[in-house]
Amino acid sequence: MSRAIDHIVICVNDFDAAIAVYTQLGFTVTPRAVHPFGTGNALIQLDGMYIELLAVIDPDKIAETDLAQPFSFPIYNRDYLRHREGMSMLALQSRDAEQDRQKFIAAGAAVPPVFHFERDAKTPDGETVGVAFSLAYANHPLLRHAVTFVCQHRHPVQNFYFPDYQSHQNGAVAIGKVLVDHWAAEAVRDFYDEIGVDAIVDALHGDELISRYGVEDTAFPTDGFAGFELVVDDIAKITDAAVAIGAVEKDGMLIIPPSRFFGVLMVIKAK
Repeated sequence: MSRAIDHIVICVNDFDAAIAVYTQLGFTVTPRAVHPFGTGNALIQLDGMYIELLAVIDPDKIAETDLAQPFSFPIYNRDYLRHREGMSMLALQSRDAEQDRQKFIAAGAAVPPVFHFERDAKTPDGETVGVAFSLAYANHPLLRHAVTFVCQHRHPVQNFYFPDYQSHQNGAVAIGKVLVDHWAAEAVRDFYDEIGVDAIVDALHGDELISRYGVEDTAFPTDGFAGFELVVDDIAKITDAAVAIGAVEKDGMLIIPPSRFFGVLMVIKAK
């Protein structure tokens, strides 16, 4: 049951600042969208996957009655931001969220009912189109701050992915591996193996993460997503901008520490 990345969720307190920094790094950022449940996002579309910048836009729309539900996307991300900024979620590609939910249950995960929602999106030409999603969460008690879920797109692909949004001055083409910093890394690796994401997620102890990337930072979590690899077609295209915000070079990679990048470690490498 090998799975592929659909997107990653980056939770930020200052939405304007995050969009500005990602733009400064040479990313094309989509227009902002507002969810009906109080959060909002802007996307960085890559080749069949994307980075989602997420913020709480209207906290009054986050209904506390949702606390009665097994899992609430807006409450989880709101509370995540009360804890820290950073990568809060990993979304996997799905053709059938209901079927994937059953597979997660069989793997021993705690899985709430599938969550369905719709919103409007803007095309590069300014046209409004509808997009719709079905999400199935695979929860684990050791990963309270690092939720994994599947995301089934229930709309025509042309309503979501646009070539104009997938072209980036910095040469970005894909998300590589997702990096987890966890005090119980061995148990987390076992869980990821059970749900079929061990090939796209590296779960490491804190000292292993520091040794691999040469960055020691107080913004690293001890029980969650540390960051991700960004694959580019030519690392020279992003070097100056990355160094300007604090990136260091190591073994042909550029490493942006989480304290300089909204709580996220970004490892930039050439494809």
